[in-house]
Amino acid sequence: MDIKHILAKLKSIKWHPCLILGIILFAFMLTCAISLGIWVVQEYRAVAEKYDMANFQYQSSRRGAIYSADGVLLTYLYQQNKDHVQLQQIAKPLQQAVIAIEDHRFYIHFGIDVLGTLRALYKDLTTGQAVEGGSTITQQLARNLFLTPEKTLSRKITETFLAIQLERKFTKEEILEMYLNEIYFGNGCYGVETAAQKYFGKPASELNLAEATMLAAIPKAPNLYEPLNHPKENKKRQELVLGRMLDLSLISQQEREEALKQEVKVRQFKPIVQHIPYKFPYFTTEVINQLLKMYGRDKVYNGGLKVVTTLDSRAAQIAEDIAKAKIEQFKRSGIAASNIALVSVNNKTGAILAMVGGYDFSQDQNNLAMIPRQPGSAIKPLHYAGAIDKGVISENSMLAAYAKSYGNYHVDSNINAHVSVMVALKNSLNVPAVEVVNTFGISNTLANLKRFGITTLSEHDSNLAIALGGMYHGVKPLEMAAAFAVFANNGVYNKPYFISSIEDAAGNILYLHRPERRQVIEPRTAQVITQILLQAVRGGTGSRANISGNEAGKTGTTNDSRCLWFVGYNKDISTAVWIGNSDHSPVRGFYGGDLAAPTWREYHLALINQGILKPTPIYDQVISIKQEVQEKPKEETREEITEATPEQPVHQEVSEPTTPAAEVVTPAQPAEIIEHTPTDTPTEPPVPAPTETTETPAEIPVEDTSP
Repeated sequence: MDIKHILAKLKSIKWHPCLILGIILFAFMLTCAISLGIWVVQEYRAVAEKYDMANFQYQSSRRGAIYSADGVLLTYLYQQNKDHVQLQQIAKPLQQAVIAIEDHRFYIHFGIDVLGTLRALYKDLTTGQAVEGGSTITQQLARNLFLTPEKTLSRKITETFLAIQLERKFTKEEILEMYLNEIYFGNGCYGVETAAQKYFGKPASELNLAEATMLAAIPKAPNLYEPLNHPKENKKRQELVLGRMLDLSLISQQEREEALKQEVKVRQFKPIVQHIPYKFPYFTTEVINQLLKMYGRDKVYNGGLKVVTTLDSRAAQIAEDIAKAKIEQFKRSGIAASNIALVSVNNKTGAILAMVGGYDFSQDQNNLAMIPRQPGSAIKPLHYAGAIDKGVISENSMLAAYAKSYGNYHVDSNINAHVSVMVALKNSLNVPAVEVVNTFGISNTLANLKRFGITTLSEHDSNLAIALGGMYHGVKPLEMAAAFAVFANNGVYNKPYFISSIEDAAGNILYLHRPERRQVIEPRTAQVITQILLQAVRGGTGSRANISGNEAGKTGTTNDSRCLWFVGYNKDISTAVWIGNSDHSPVRGFYGGDLAAPTWREYHLALINQGILKPTPIYDQVISIKQEVQEKPKEETREEITEATPEQPVHQEVSEPTTPAAEVVTPAQPAEIIEHTPTDTPTEPPVPAPTETTETPAEIPVEDTSP
């Protein structure tokens, strides 16, 4: 038959609209079927690749772990109420009960039960209730091993493909054993062995029919059917389990009735979670708290997570040893300082390298490295940096250092002179710091602190007391370390972080840290502050922290010496040290330069000796900064400043600023500001002229009132 004849035949056919529509629908459905088939094959292969099913090996515990950056195990993440048993150690009635209620065609399907799924869907639609689940035992196992509990179409498809691959890789007995060891039975119990011990005080191998069916009733909805708190609901579902077993001829009618009549005593036989020790507990606890916020308790303790942190175990061990030794030394010497915080960050990244949150974690779990404390004069470099960066002052400005009153806020002084910025900050003079904040403006000062990463500011901090570290809440040692790191990093702030990466049990990356950084001040400003703080350590209030001349930092002390600080840095690491008492009791007679600075030095020196740090210069460039004192003319008297305009700088060359009423705020309880001469600095030392300065200053009395 030639083509012409065929065409003639087709032309002779009467094409009814329904026939045409049928052909179109058939072609459309055929195209969809082919496309669906191609998609299924592609997705199946993608799932196999993603979850590496070819190399998958079942691990019953699936415990997670937290590691330091250098690979040291900090702690395991698991709950001790998950005990693996082999299938032959599980009572036969329990195996049968679970299969009967969860997946009675388990031994004949290939991972998915098409008929069962359709029937479950039909019953759910006709009854309006979720009478039956559509997932097979293998699908449930795939979900527990690899996926999250979210209910999405994508997850269901992935679950189906994984179930098929599990069936190809493992025998039915192996799949059932894995399932019975993974399934959740409520009250923190994973696996039949733990559940049997928890509810009945016996191993899974010894369960009778009544007990077995009570357990089999739970997995459908553990929080609803667990027998400790919901015995009635458990009993109702137990009846359903026994009825299903009877329908499948697994038990007799008599056995069913006897099981229903049996009174089973259910009680909690063993604790849910036992104590798991942590290495470097203050740091590790913070990591666990972050994980719980990110993923919830179940995934953290039962998800097999691998968590890599920022901690340097060598630095952390040195920090712990020195912190403990220092507090014990204070006790022996009669120094009333019973607690300590020490925290180090990487200047370039913000990675937290070491964290000590207290003297003894077993006695006090409060992490003092994360709790705000009054910073005293340790806050001053941040104020100077902000003012210099915005052009309010320069590094060579001359500042008033004599006693002044700003409205009803008075700052005393035993100095009758103007001093350069270098002299003011190096020797921690109070009046110049207040002058700088007053001229910069309170709102600008607070905004500047926020840019430096200080998160603990309050509306009550809108007053001049903040110039000297008087704050409503205070500052966290961790945030102080991160703020000072800006000075070593060309003015760039890196938000401090604990966790570098997280993987799930299958090796999939769940989290990878992305740096949060911003330019806070110009590189030149950072270098200026660094040069001043280098001098503060070489011959100023922080001299007891000096190691090689390449360390920069600032001391801080508050009223009655309740908080003693030293925050310092070298090229690579910034460290904040706080010493005091958890109950805020004073450490009278001692200052930041006496206790915190030597502790900082001992820690950093140990890091150098261990090869963790190198005492290299922070910056190669040297900026000329004058170091000068100019005595105030005798005819000038103590000034009462009543108003100020931000446009009027506090340099020597112009008239003194005044304070607007909005800027004059006397705190209800002025924050901890003190006036004293530190014990580690002579009363009237000659101020040395470092190599980067251009002028030799006169001798001045050091007024380090809150070092």
